Amino acid sequence: MKAYFTLLFLLVALGTSFAQQASVSGQVIDAQRRPVPFASIALLTATDSVVAQAAQADDQGAYAMKGLRAGAYRVAVTALGFGKGRSEIFTVGNTPLRVPNIVLGSAAQELKGVEVVGRKQLLEMQAGMMIVNVEGSLTAGSTALEALQKVPGLVVMSNRISLAGREGVIIQIDGRTTQYTDVVGVLKDFPSSSIERIEVLTQPDANHDAAGNAGIINIILKKNADLGTNGTITAAAGYGRFGKGSGTLDLNHRTKQLNLFGNYSSTYRKTYEQLNTERRAAEAEGSYRQSSYQPRTANVQALRAGVDYSLSRRQTVGLLLNLYTNRTQVNGQNQTVADNGTGVQTTNTTRRATDSYAANVNYKLLLDTLGQELTADVDYSRYESDSYGRLVNEVTAERQNRQERLQNDQLTGIGLHSVKLDYRWPVREGLKVSAGMKASQATIASTVQLSGGNQERYDDFRYTESIRAGYAQAEGRHLGFGWQGGLRGEWTNTLAVSQADGRRVARQYGQLFPSLSIDRVVYKTVALNLSYSRRIDRPSYQDLNPSILYLDPYTSQRGNPFLKPQFTNNYKLALTYNKQPFFLLGYSRTRDAISLVTATQDSAVYSTSANLDHLERYSATLNFPLNLGKLMTGYAGVNVFYNQYLSQYLGSTYRNGRTAATFYAQSNVKLPQGVTFEASGYYQTAGVNGLINFKAFGALNLGLQKTLLHERATLRLSLNDALFSNKQRGTVRYQELDVNFLSYGESRQLRASFSYKLGNQQLKAARKRSTGLEEERGRVKSDKE
Repeated sequence: MKAYFTLLFLLVALGTSFAQQASVSGQVIDAQRRPVPFASIALLTATDSVVAQAAQADDQGAYAMKGLRAGAYRVAVTALGFGKGRSEIFTVGNTPLRVPNIVLGSAAQELKGVEVVGRKQLLEMQAGMMIVNVEGSLTAGSTALEALQKVPGLVVMSNRISLAGREGVIIQIDGRTTQYTDVVGVLKDFPSSSIERIEVLTQPDANHDAAGNAGIINIILKKNADLGTNGTITAAAGYGRFGKGSGTLDLNHRTKQLNLFGNYSSTYRKTYEQLNTERRAAEAEGSYRQSSYQPRTANVQALRAGVDYSLSRRQTVGLLLNLYTNRTQVNGQNQTVADNGTGVQTTNTTRRATDSYAANVNYKLLLDTLGQELTADVDYSRYESDSYGRLVNEVTAERQNRQERLQNDQLTGIGLHSVKLDYRWPVREGLKVSAGMKASQATIASTVQLSGGNQERYDDFRYTESIRAGYAQAEGRHLGFGWQGGLRGEWTNTLAVSQADGRRVARQYGQLFPSLSIDRVVYKTVALNLSYSRRIDRPSYQDLNPSILYLDPYTSQRGNPFLKPQFTNNYKLALTYNKQPFFLLGYSRTRDAISLVTATQDSAVYSTSANLDHLERYSATLNFPLNLGKLMTGYAGVNVFYNQYLSQYLGSTYRNGRTAATFYAQSNVKLPQGVTFEASGYYQTAGVNGLINFKAFGALNLGLQKTLLHERATLRLSLNDALFSNKQRGTVRYQELDVNFLSYGESRQLRASFSYKLGNQQLKAARKRSTGLEEERGRVKSDKE
């Protein structure tokens, strides 16, 4: 592996031979002829305004860019507190060129007499990334999981997240994945009021971790970057079957060199989940009919604080801290009735205490004014979850009644750390290269005890995983084609040990993950893009943990320590209009697809995860805007996909394929008196997911917004799932399995929120940061809900 990393950096260093010596220099000044320090400089090609190079002026407003190809350019300048500036078009030859001074007017002068009426689009495309601006959405819901469903084509089914009909989505929060935590459990209680936007990468390149065959979704939290001291305070309340409320405070203090920021939220949520199943079984002389009602109360505290400090004009260091606590109580009631007269009434009282804390140190160095930069990240996080369950079974059979008392406890501790280094270099116009390396390690310990009745199980499960990775990537534009290609290598070592049955599973594997993207303009604003990537999805910790989560005598969930990682080859052809995805065709093939399956043992049924041999997927997506002048803005689309499973499972051949579609839309309408109305929703047709054939479901969300107090305050009212149609029904028909199910929760809720802006709200500039744990923190789920 050392030789591999050395080769990557040698390839980057060889790129210097392509650089040419032509250069451009100049100075940025204000209206009083004084230098404007530290302005951002972009060298744009005159023909299509593509950024050829970027630089930062020094403390005297001077800048220089070298290694340019001959051609026509212009310089664009932005600076904090000033309006934008541009030079005239000029031609670069083989000799240095001095650009005339660029004069910037003050922002106050440019804004004088101008009324600001613009707002962010709900859906944007930036540099191959889809941006969903949920901060401005009136129907984003109260939790991060509900806000996440604003992503076009994203559906949550059976506590698993799929995007455009595919599982294997990596969820990040501020660049840090939740890959070793119970991601759905965390998102259920994380307040959406802390979220600014959601970034979606459906075809990540080589500088991202190779995990996530369906892509990467990055939840960006609010980070106020205004000058001085300022912030926002938000209070919200909601009601469905139960009441709930939350409060959020964002604060920021920024000077020229120092930026301090923080966010605190407190949430009280009481909600419920309902699961009804009917399972045919010979020993029941017909069917088992089960009803599970799970009300849960959660008290969540979340704190995020950080600091960025400019050591010099070219060096910045930052520290980011995250704390999260969740105290949850579940009072479940399960009832099972069999046609042979047997019945079980189970009450389940479970207390869960979840604590998570993480720290990131980030360093950024600008090597020159031409855009070379080096960034380093060091991350550490700790996640602990203790679950204490007390169950009582009231069993009725053959005129005999008996009572069973059970104890079901699980203690989990997870430690994660990583080191990451990235280098980026714009070699010349039309060519940029980057390279990097990363090392991460996860250590997990879980103790499970189930005792009472006829159940007696104790397990001490240990899991360690280390990943070493390196990548090289290049991108450019030649002969009318834009291209990006990269190669990532990852070496993985895992060891899983279960004390209960003496199982010890060790794996070592190294893989290469190439990626390639080519695009070309075919007619004015219409372009074609062709892309390919190879991805990996490693099993989650909870999927590997062989411990059993007991629900009632006939139902349980368990892990599978023999799960293997799944590998996917993705191909995509996209037609874009104004750089927005308009029509997309996709094909993917997954080997050893990790799927949720159902099996039976004695008279009980249990769910687990298994590798199905092959999954093929064909898809077509159509997106289009819903705009009507300044009155209405929005988007709509449809994703049609066909999933085909083929595998040997439970001693037989499982083959199942079905075509399904997801329709989605969101629109904002401006009403009189400064009121805005929003409607959004989705509809998922029937389809197949692993062994499950699911039926159609969907949701309609409505919202109203009114700005108050000179636009410093905002009042919102929303009704989510207005038709109460987000109910999931499905069947499992395979060999001896014959199961029908209905699952739903408190999705229909009425909410009101009030937010008020504190301090200065005019000038903004912030350093964008992500952390180094980009594939680790969400694969280990703390519990199965």
